[in-house]
Amino acid sequence: MTSFQKRIYNKHLAVSKIVKNKPFKVRNNFDSLDDGRKLSLKRIENLLLKYTDIDIDNYFIAPYKLYPDVEYFDLNYFASLRAIKSYTLYINVLNLQAPDQQKDDVESSLRFIASFCIQNKINLDDYSFFRNDLEPYWVYHLKSGKINLYVLMEFPGIYSIIEEMPVDERALILGDFGVKYFDYKNKYNSSKTLKPFLVTAYKKVKFFVDKMLHTPAHGIQ
Repeated sequence: MTSFQKRIYNKHLAVSKIVKNKPFKVRNNFDSLDDGRKLSLKRIENLLLKYTDIDIDNYFIAPYKLYPDVEYFDLNYFASLRAIKSYTLYINVLNLQAPDQQKDDVESSLRFIASFCIQNKINLDDYSFFRNDLEPYWVYHLKSGKINLYVLMEFPGIYSIIEEMPVDERALILGDFGVKYFDYKNKYNSSKTLKPFLVTAYKKVKFFVDKMLHTPAHGIQ
């Protein structure tokens, strides 16, 4: 078994217990694991390596959130395309939640972006435009579930970058966010708590990142 397969096994175990408020113990020895589950783990590994934008935590959480009356989803389920469909549906459900319901996730996303900026020695405002050879990093972070789409509302240049994408590819690359940006923007602007929070938080985090980048231990000197 690969180390990734072992991680998949323990992630599946942890989620299946946590969603039911049950204790669990991480498995370290896999010598006695039956061939059927080993095969499922290999298939799940192949799926996650193929669809690299899938967030592994949400992948295993998705069916439990969508179908709360089902007690347990085995490894064989997660080795199937049904699990991919559940994941896609769950992410869409999350995105459709009212902005004010997503404040905690937005806050976590902003912390992630701050750490990313410090690690890569860029200012917070530059995050929108920082890219690899293929695409801006925020696109990858959004697709992989590392950030909430609403966190992007205070960053400069996001819609300009979307506009540069071919129209027929926007939905493929960014899902609904790519074709309904202004719907999300209007929801954000109408939010009672999220927008005031993010406007203030963005300024504070920008100051923090700038400060960290100008300390000898982290960045610009």
